Amino acid sequence: MDNFFQFITKKVKIGNKEKLELEKCYQEYSLGKFSNMLKKTISITEQELLEIMADYFCLDLFTKENLKLESNFEQLSLEEVEKNKLIILKKTDQFLTLGSLYPIEPLIIEKYRYKFNREIKNVLMSQKDFKQIKAIVYHNYFNVDSKDILKDYSFLDKYNQRDLNSLKKLVKDAPVVKLLDKILQEAISLTVSDIHLEKKADYFKVRYRIDGILKTYYKLPIVIADAVISRVKIMSGLDITNRHLPQDGKLDFEFQTVNYDIRTSTIPTIYGEKAVLRLLKRGQQMLDLNKLKFSSHNLQRLKKIINHNSGIILLSGPTGSGKTTTLFSILNKLASQTNNIITIENPVEYKLDLLNQIEVNPAQGLNFVTALRSILRQDPDIIMIGEIRDKETAKIAVRAAVTGHLVFSTIHTNDSASAVARLLEMEIPAYLISSSLKGVVAQRLLRRLCPYCKKELRLSLEDQELLKIDQSNQKSNKYKFYQAVGCQKCAQTGYHGRVAIGEVLLVSDKIKELINQKSDSNQIKQAALKQGMQSLYRAAINKVKIGESSIAELKRIVDYSS
Repeated sequence: MDNFFQFITKKVKIGNKEKLELEKCYQEYSLGKFSNMLKKTISITEQELLEIMADYFCLDLFTKENLKLESNFEQLSLEEVEKNKLIILKKTDQFLTLGSLYPIEPLIIEKYRYKFNREIKNVLMSQKDFKQIKAIVYHNYFNVDSKDILKDYSFLDKYNQRDLNSLKKLVKDAPVVKLLDKILQEAISLTVSDIHLEKKADYFKVRYRIDGILKTYYKLPIVIADAVISRVKIMSGLDITNRHLPQDGKLDFEFQTVNYDIRTSTIPTIYGEKAVLRLLKRGQQMLDLNKLKFSSHNLQRLKKIINHNSGIILLSGPTGSGKTTTLFSILNKLASQTNNIITIENPVEYKLDLLNQIEVNPAQGLNFVTALRSILRQDPDIIMIGEIRDKETAKIAVRAAVTGHLVFSTIHTNDSASAVARLLEMEIPAYLISSSLKGVVAQRLLRRLCPYCKKELRLSLEDQELLKIDQSNQKSNKYKFYQAVGCQKCAQTGYHGRVAIGEVLLVSDKIKELINQKSDSNQIKQAALKQGMQSLYRAAINKVKIGESSIAELKRIVDYSS
């Protein structure tokens, strides 16, 4: 967009005074604000401006001919439509057509390309056409502003929140229903992974986890706290009279024809109950190994280990590191009509047609161990266990792996080599580990720097040492390093989205030898590095070197002392 101002000054006659004002506006504000000021400052119609923008940016103009608005595909939230001034017009197997008042910014195009797994076509629309199409698409859209709901609390006066029957009626009252719906709808629109509802001493706090970071979005009057949390509990099938013990449940929520499975967890705190809601989109996702954003080196190694017919493959990393997405991308690649894949999960997050998926239910006596014993009699080719967290599960999983099954699972360790030590701690014999383990994938998610506000950074000596870079070396000077700043486009965080980094340990003959000798994790790691493994630390450094993430993010996510 750098030369658009020069382009438009050649197309339209602008006085010197107006030109200076418009140039300042163009440099400081978005294209939308600049366009509005342009129409107010000089004699130009909306249609003329649209044609100039279409000419410069090589875009088509919207026409109503052959327009067929479908209702069977996922639309954007009304908040997104209003904020970005764009709307979905058409969706095919390959393309998503977005109508907008101004050319869509690259960051937003990339967001929707990833979200819908389609190439984006952008057509320009007039204000009139935009409003008409929006009215058609969203005529039944139910949207509530939390500020409007909370102007009047008098409705609470008629309820005794300590009385069970009164509380049950309160949670069905319109303001409470609308407030929780608003929170859920907004969270989905913002691609929130977790919602935290927290009762404090004198207020009710709502926080969203976005890109792995928690941020406070609302501080509401405390009088509404019990009603909202009780509403969550009733929708989740929990006991609203029990406020002194932790409870877990789940609820179904539909938004814009898309269904969501929401896991709920409540705990008692000193100020009252706190609830956490984990948002999971129901239905088959676009799970593709090639779209995990791993380096080509790691992707090649990952594809190598999953080609085994038997053995155990582990994915390692903390909660929220993307293990489940990677695991199901692998299963999606392996799934076919000619094999029997059975999974044991808590809960089922992705539903794939070619998998036989079991959700554990400890209350009914169905846990990982009992389920695993049963499925071994179900003629499985591939078994996926949601997590190995105890000795008994580990033993059965390893035995299944050495008897001709391909087993996948997750384990909580800091890196790939530490997974071996963890299995030894679970009293799995070293010879069984060495004969069954085929590989370990350790994974993290780094926040991606916002491309609009990231600022070039001069490395300190400490950071040069951290990144193993000598800036006096001419070869090292080809890299540019950036830090997070924050702008409106990234909600002042300095980051937008996340990118995966990983290390893939292949169990070679040398690694097997070290396992049989019960060598420590560091010895195994050093041997793996010599044989071509790229460490998490090195993977993170590479993301920093290409300007995709920051040194601060590397320090936050990766243990660079090891």
